[in-house]
Amino acid sequence: MQTHRQATPPLIEPPVATAADDCNLLRIVARIEAPHVWDSTAARLLDCARRRWRGRPDIADHPALRRWSQIQDSQQRPEQPCLRTLFAAFASGSLVGGDACADLAAAIMLLASCPAEAVRQPDPHNEQHTVRFSVYGYREDDLPLAEDLILTTVHACGTVLARRCTIMRPTARTAAPLVDHPTPDLFVLGSTAAR
Repeated sequence: MQTHRQATPPLIEPPVATAADDCNLLRIVARIEAPHVWDSTAARLLDCARRRWRGRPDIADHPALRRWSQIQDSQQRPEQPCLRTLFAAFASGSLVGGDACADLAAAIMLLASCPAEAVRQPDPHNEQHTVRFSVYGYREDDLPLAEDLILTTVHACGTVLARRCTIMRPTARTAAPLVDHPTPDLFVLGSTAAR
């Protein structure tokens, strides 16, 4: 008797009908069971990311960097880690490694061009610890690559505990007045100064 196994769907499903300004938020929680493998894998990925951008004079023209800079400049309180800050640190040579969470987040941002963070949550009773990843991506971003980098790293040294991808729709902004004091005659339509 032949059994049929259902194909495993990809972890990030293609968006069904998302608007161009919808942002996907990928969250993965993983338990790190082999810290030495975790550290060395994150360091190797950061080295790969550095090699990708080393010696390139066009970093400032990178489309994802420009797009994310505009997005984050337009937000009053940017929630995502800032690509511009990371790329500036890389370009100035001040991007240092040594912390596996920071190294892996930097590698994801440099390789997949998605804002990412990795937060370690240590367990004082155990050598193992938990890492919580958050990765942000719009339609033009390579969120599947970011996910693959995380999952490949985690499978080498631990276990994925949870994974969720949600859509963050832009919040409606309240129509606040541009100025909170009377408008000078210069800007009043119909005034002689404006003619």
